[in-house]
Amino acid sequence: MIEEFNKELPKKEQLSPYKEADLRKLAFWNATGSGKTLLMHVNIKQYQHYFYKNHRQDELGQIILLTPSEDLSIQHLREFEKSGIQAVLFDKKQDGLFRGKEVSIIDIHKIKDEAGEKTVAIDTFEGNNLVLVDEGHRGSSGEDWKTKREKLSEQGFAFEYSATFGQAVSKKKELIDEYSKCILFDYSYRYFHADGYGKEYRILNLENDKDESIRHLYLTACLLSFYQQMKIYMDNEVAYRPFLLEKPLWIFVGGSVNALRTQNGRKVSDVIDILLFISRFVKEEKESIDLLKALLSGKPGLLDTKGQEIFRNSFPYLKALGLDPQEIYYDILKIVFNSTMAKTTLRIEKLKGQENELALRLGEHEPFGIINVGDAPQLWNLCEEYPELVTTERDFSESYFHKIDKKDSTINVLIGSKKFTEGWSSWRVSTMGLMNIGKKEGTQVIQLFGRGVRLKGYKFSLKRSDALKGEIPQVPNLKYLKFVETLNIFGIRADYMQQFKEMLEEEGIKTETEYEEITLPVFKTYKKRKLKLKALRLKEGINFKKQGPRPELAKPSVPVPTSEKIIVNWYPKIQFRDSNTTNIRETQVATLNETTFKPFHIAFMNMDTIYFEMQRFKNERSWYNLQLSKERLRELLLDNSWYILLIPERELEFSRFEKVKRWEEIAVALLKKYCEKQYLNAKKEWEAPHMEYYELDETDKNFVNEYQVTLEANEESMLEELKKLKAAIEKKELPNLEFGQLKVFSVEQHLYQPLISLEGKTSAIKVKPVALNEDEYQFVIDLKNYYEKNKEFFKDKELYLLRNQTRGRGIGFFEAGGFYPDFIIWILYNNKQYITFADPKGIKYHSITDGKLNFYRTIKEMETKLNDKSIILNSFIISNTLHADLIDTGYKLSKEEMEERNILFQYDDKETYIDKMIKKILAGEVEGS
Repeated sequence: MIEEFNKELPKKEQLSPYKEADLRKLAFWNATGSGKTLLMHVNIKQYQHYFYKNHRQDELGQIILLTPSEDLSIQHLREFEKSGIQAVLFDKKQDGLFRGKEVSIIDIHKIKDEAGEKTVAIDTFEGNNLVLVDEGHRGSSGEDWKTKREKLSEQGFAFEYSATFGQAVSKKKELIDEYSKCILFDYSYRYFHADGYGKEYRILNLENDKDESIRHLYLTACLLSFYQQMKIYMDNEVAYRPFLLEKPLWIFVGGSVNALRTQNGRKVSDVIDILLFISRFVKEEKESIDLLKALLSGKPGLLDTKGQEIFRNSFPYLKALGLDPQEIYYDILKIVFNSTMAKTTLRIEKLKGQENELALRLGEHEPFGIINVGDAPQLWNLCEEYPELVTTERDFSESYFHKIDKKDSTINVLIGSKKFTEGWSSWRVSTMGLMNIGKKEGTQVIQLFGRGVRLKGYKFSLKRSDALKGEIPQVPNLKYLKFVETLNIFGIRADYMQQFKEMLEEEGIKTETEYEEITLPVFKTYKKRKLKLKALRLKEGINFKKQGPRPELAKPSVPVPTSEKIIVNWYPKIQFRDSNTTNIRETQVATLNETTFKPFHIAFMNMDTIYFEMQRFKNERSWYNLQLSKERLRELLLDNSWYILLIPERELEFSRFEKVKRWEEIAVALLKKYCEKQYLNAKKEWEAPHMEYYELDETDKNFVNEYQVTLEANEESMLEELKKLKAAIEKKELPNLEFGQLKVFSVEQHLYQPLISLEGKTSAIKVKPVALNEDEYQFVIDLKNYYEKNKEFFKDKELYLLRNQTRGRGIGFFEAGGFYPDFIIWILYNNKQYITFADPKGIKYHSITDGKLNFYRTIKEMETKLNDKSIILNSFIISNTLHADLIDTGYKLSKEEMEERNILFQYDDKETYIDKMIKKILAGEVEGS
């Protein structure tokens, strides 16, 4: 079998032959929630059955279950009791009276080479053992778990169970070889979810929470999402009964409980942070109502990368109820926090007799939350230091945590610290708040996710209702059921998105939206017209690195205009993932603080670290002629005239030494941007005199051979229209198409057909080469209309247009800092070629000294140097910014003065700007149109 399998693999990926030891173990790769515990119980019964069947029961040593934690051991003990299997937590002080008949459950950490006070020697278990390993690789560092498993089962047999084998063996050749031969059953998460099991998921992550207002709004959205789940459940509990839903539970998981960090000038831990949010929401009634109003409006200002509001369609049930924000605020107090009063102080109660639990309540109302952590007394003491929190004690004998799944539980919020990755299970989890989770936890990320996606489902099918279409009853408000069958995950500084993405990809699950691609052919008309148009290019054989000067990265020798300064934005972004759309989106806040480093910041920085990072950057780019030195880097950082840093002011306050590392990261980001700009400018300036005219042909890179239009597969209507268009083009027809934000159209004067434009920034469509934007499209249409209205004027002239591609394909001008004008226009008249570069663009924040805005002069200087009387060069900026909206960046010119500089206004002078451009191009040759 191995030989047959290896035939299809390259040598380095081939498996080694089976050895006898390989036949002593089997592994089951099961998603969390897919029943691996029950499978384990069946395997025990099977194993015992065959020993008894062959009358060899006396040969069976011990049945040992290895777990990664004591909590998981206790959970397994409960599960064995439910299955009627005799099991005990291993106690080295007791003899194995029922050896071979009962299961000894032991935390893998307690097995050592030699016995200790709380540990047992591995030799204690020698013999023909049945060893069961549950997520063993998460219980020990390195491969210690593997060594222990092999020693315990070397004379017997081992079964292993894990939801995360893919992550455990990833990039480890020896483990891949071993587990490829022993995994008997693969039902990892990709199969589990694809078969309809478990909840859908929706994941958000506030990657950087330095802006307190954004952070608080984001957490309020988390609370409102949970409240909607609670409201749907409570209002429809009877109707939804066939789906076996449990009352929603909101869990918060922090990376640390008592470890403090500085946030907004205060020392807080992850758990304290959560408590302060709840306290603020309850106490600050007006602020909370205003935030709820913003969220319910669908326009709170939390955007994704498509420019869309993340929460625009998130609260349909609440909107359908017609409740106003104030009513919702008081209903949240009642339903989530068990309170009827606003502005009540949050109480943290130490429960005597429950050392791991603290209760949360508002006033004397029933507790709404529980904190379950390892060192609850220390956390309670920490809470005493915050005036927003009131600490009290209460005599209490029973555990709120252990009753959380009871029908009469008042607990709606559960707070802990990574506890929920193992050893605890509940059907109630519906919303998760994660803080600092997923940065280093590896396989715990999938485990944590698995706790939340568990679902009983219709008739205990374990499947979500969307996967049972046609099998489920039509109950009232069925369309809202999906909201309580969805796990909402809100991360804060969790780095959870990337970890989760990687984990799902290793599981074989697609984490990007499925796209369909349509290729649209292009007709080139240049050769057919027998044209001989001239263009510009860099002469062959010119090499800046070999022939040019050696630029040095140093501080600027002349003042840097504001519009030319390097800008680094260190504000937070919000990421979004949804199990239905599976795309990640992110956005940034809008209120930005502008600042620069001060000398004391630079004094703290490690210049060696910065220098070596810049050397690495230089080597990555192969800029071997660039000169770097630590002295020049220090001088550059001390000079704050060349950059703008957007960052909350508190982030540059020295409150702890850990901040210095972040300052160094920011400094490197600034230096890299400045370095790239300076190097490329030096390169472009040196290459400028080496330009030449050449004759255009259809092999030129500016000619497009085809378009690749990619759009989300669920855009079925648009897909159908594009397929029809493709068929028409292949029949030599050129119909125009306008569908949504996409326009496919033809312009006779353009050197190939068709052209494609895409309006706005919210479209899910991608076009290669890049489509025209709205203003570029309008310019082309305006030029076309002008030509058609002035046929008499153009009777002795020819007009041609070509879209100028971007870097690497189009014509760029180095003197203007890498300027690639959008269009090239040719007018042929009187045996001359008038070559004009036109660039529609917004210039609101551009200084009048900007290289692109002054290129009209530069191109004329180039015309003089090239000295060809038959070619006239021009350049125009077509401003889509209204003149009245221009920002004064030093001095502001009148519209007439700007027109003298070949800056025309596309919307101020919609009916005349093309005419002004044509007249200026042909100035001295013709009089008017």
